[in-house]
Amino acid sequence: MSITKIDRDSALVVVDMQKGILAMAPSAEVAGAVGKTAELANTFRELKLPVIWVCSLGLPKGRVEFSLPATTPPSDFAEFHEDLPVRDGDLKISKRATSAFVSQDLRAHLKDHGTTNVIVAGIALAIGVESTVRDGFDAGYSMTVAIDATIDPMPGRAEAALKFTLPMLCEAGDTAEIVSALRNAQA
Repeated sequence: MSITKIDRDSALVVVDMQKGILAMAPSAEVAGAVGKTAELANTFRELKLPVIWVCSLGLPKGRVEFSLPATTPPSDFAEFHEDLPVRDGDLKISKRATSAFVSQDLRAHLKDHGTTNVIVAGIALAIGVESTVRDGFDAGYSMTVAIDATIDPMPGRAEAALKFTLPMLCEAGDTAEIVSALRNAQA
């Protein structure tokens, strides 16, 4: 997958990059994705573009075949990773769903900013990120995934999403490619 264009009116949506969910992924992958996400957030902020932080408070109550063990989450479960540049003025939303687009605040924020392109980073690539991409695409946005700013702790799941699902819904590239295209769009 590759980037053909990033729109001038773009927004960054960071999905579930919080301590409790990142703890499920290998620490080396977390460090890399957090660093790339921070780079994206700082670039968006420098260009005066929206940065949206999405926090999962749990999943919907529906029945599923695969579920996580029933344990009490740690007290810092919903805190964003300390190396992420979350700032006042950024939109912060919470959800009990896989997609960030369940939030009316997110939809209103994107509309208010005239956003046409949403760049997504986060965890898990084939769950929260993919769900957000699907719903954003269905809502009429051009969707872009920052591959090196995403993680999926389940082996093979990310590769399947990148090969079979996401190419039908978005473009994907690495942070350097996205930042370059975004700066070109602003020129």
